[in-house]
Amino acid sequence: MSLLAVAPSAPSPSPVVLLDYVDGPSGSPDLVLRAVSYLRVSTREQAERAGQREGFSIPAQRQANRKTAYGLGAWVLKEFVDAGESARSAARPALTEMLEWIRANRVDIVVVHKLDRLARNRADDVQITQAIADAGARLVSSTEAIDESPSGRLVHGIMASIAEFYSRNLATEVSKGLRQKAMRGGTPNRAPVGYRNVRTFDAQGREVRIVEVDEERAQIIRWAFTMYATGEWSLDRLARGMTQLGFTLASRVGKPPRALTVSSLQKMLRNPYYCGVVTYVGVEYPGTHEPLVEPALWQRVQDALTARRNTSTRDVHTHYLKGLLKCGECGSSIMYNRTRNNRGTLYFYFVCLGRHSGRTTCTLRAQQVHLIEKAVHRLIEQISLTPEERQGVEERLLAGSNAGLDEADAGRAGLQEREQELRGEQERVLRAYYVDAISTDMLKREQGRIRRELLGIAQQLTVIAQQTRHVASQITEALDQLENVDQRFNTGTEDEKRTLCRTLFDEINVQADATVSGDVLPPFAESR
Repeated sequence: MSLLAVAPSAPSPSPVVLLDYVDGPSGSPDLVLRAVSYLRVSTREQAERAGQREGFSIPAQRQANRKTAYGLGAWVLKEFVDAGESARSAARPALTEMLEWIRANRVDIVVVHKLDRLARNRADDVQITQAIADAGARLVSSTEAIDESPSGRLVHGIMASIAEFYSRNLATEVSKGLRQKAMRGGTPNRAPVGYRNVRTFDAQGREVRIVEVDEERAQIIRWAFTMYATGEWSLDRLARGMTQLGFTLASRVGKPPRALTVSSLQKMLRNPYYCGVVTYVGVEYPGTHEPLVEPALWQRVQDALTARRNTSTRDVHTHYLKGLLKCGECGSSIMYNRTRNNRGTLYFYFVCLGRHSGRTTCTLRAQQVHLIEKAVHRLIEQISLTPEERQGVEERLLAGSNAGLDEADAGRAGLQEREQELRGEQERVLRAYYVDAISTDMLKREQGRIRRELLGIAQQLTVIAQQTRHVASQITEALDQLENVDQRFNTGTEDEKRTLCRTLFDEINVQADATVSGDVLPPFAESR
């Protein structure tokens, strides 16, 4: 008796392989047992290893299953192949199709290479085995002595329990290893777009897996963070802009690079990996990879995303103060919103996002836009300089610049010392979490506090660095900006007003009485 597999001319989307018997034994085929064969590998890499469509494991399982069936006097009528499917779930396409097929057709034997090819937990094993029995077939393993005898059932139960233990223990060990890798700053999973997972070798010839920057995509990602932080770009517009620059998502196995979607872009902008933070099971660790953006820029993007998330309309409303205003009561971002009454009249408001989303107990009511605009103009009038005031201020600032540099050096040293203290706190908090001394919620709160303080220190160090470079020219340029700035603001275009506000202020706080306040950014603050 010889069996011949009829191979299709092109890869079939179905996991089923049909088998025709061209030369059977003498007598009627109905007198021979009928069998089906089930084959499975866990990962797509196993399924396509060495450039072969079926890798190495599937052909080996096929040969063993056919040999077992032949030894039992059975013909393998069909093969059902799950390539790259985990046995942790019974919802596998070929397995489901096989169970349906044996219910509709007479089958005497279902052959598997090992029980763990069929199931990796006892509940699924019982369910699948019962479904095979209900169809009038019996389960046979090519490598394990299972049958319907008491000893065969005992072996079946033991092997199924071993498979479940192996699966769960493997998952625990893998999780432990990934957490240890994250603790050391490594990337526990596949690096996000903008980076490449690279395999290399150390001096001893051992394989080392590292993460490198994909510079072609990285420069577009940096641009995207910078643009979105302005508050003037919607996600849809930004995605189109990145696509026009040639940005695509990385290719997958057997698939070309994919186009960027709005949802993918939002996940990208939310990912702290781009500012140097590795996250594993909700816990953050300082990463050893090269960050693409500064923490301060990443945080501004988070604020912009949050401010837009709960808007009542999909329209993108623009205003020169958008992204700059903060609630003076709860510190939340202020969003620019509009409503229409029953007669179709539009009303424009600035609304506290904390109150609007219910995240805080803030009581700040919506503020009419024109009142806040007038308040901002009055704020700018307070820092505007006449030509005479400008001359006196310039002389005073230049005279005191040397003393200011000494103070800046002292301030830098203090900030750097505090930065080191915070790094130590990060390590101590993580160690306390590893020994179950603190809860996950407390760990996240402490990490958030430390991150915010480190962000503030980074911003202050940036300001000091700017102050210590070209002090005299900075003073002159700053005073040029402040001379009659209120007049330039009053007559400027929307873009010119936006530029002036962002040059002078990092944020402007809105109070309940429609007044505003804000600290003038260096070096403009030194002129007051």
